[in-house]
Amino acid sequence: MSTSSRLIYVLSFIIAAAGFLWSLWPVCIIGILIAALSGRWIFAVAVGILIDSAWGPPAGILHYLFFPFTALALVGALAYWFLSGYFLDRTPTDTL
Repeated sequence: MSTSSRLIYVLSFIIAAAGFLWSLWPVCIIGILIAALSGRWIFAVAVGILIDSAWGPPAGILHYLFFPFTALALVGALAYWFLSGYFLDRTPTDTL
C-alpha cells in the first residue's frame, strides 16, 4: 500500500470520526466524500455503514432514507467512476 493511500484512509476516517464525535454530520460527509472521490469506494461504504449504524435513521421527513451516509458513499463512488473518464487521462502523452 502506498503512502498516499494510507494518508487518504487515515485522513478520511479521522475526519468522519471527528464529525461523529462532535455530532457534526457535515464533517462526516466530508470524510466520506474524501474517501469516495479518491477512488477508495469500498472504504467509503464501510465508513458510511459504520456511521449509519451508530446514528440510526435520520429524523423528520428523511426518515425513509435508512442509510444516508452509505448512499452518499455510493453516489460519490459513482461520481468518481463517471467523472474519472473525463478528468483523469490514463493514456500516456506522446513526446517528441
